[in-house]
Amino acid sequence: MKPEDKKLSTINCQPSTSPSALRQALTPTEPKRLPTNFAYTTMRRIHREQVEAERRERIIALVTIAVVSVLGIAVFGYFFGLKIWQSFRTTFIQSDTTILILSTLFCLTFFALLNHWLAKRQAKTYV
Repeated sequence: MKPEDKKLSTINCQPSTSPSALRQALTPTEPKRLPTNFAYTTMRRIHREQVEAERRERIIALVTIAVVSVLGIAVFGYFFGLKIWQSFRTTFIQSDTTILILSTLFCLTFFALLNHWLAKRQAKTYV
């Protein structure tokens, strides 16, 4: 008989089933108690996860809108870019339309800034 076989035969493969081990395993233990602020911490964690999910969705939406917009402008420019450029050149050569275009751009800029300021102000009052 080899020494390895002798080692294997002496190992007891059965678990210990002594009465004290069974008694210890079956004795009722104190129920595990939750911390006193369990509901508060759980609700905070859930709220944090919701905020992160909303942020992720908002970022995905913004990226999608930006990509689609850029692709749309690129396709539009590819098909109609030359005609639009020629139209702008002839429009800007005339002096009376330049004043109209500049005043329109000023008004659009003013209203865009006003919209941004009002949206920021409204967001502060409701948060």
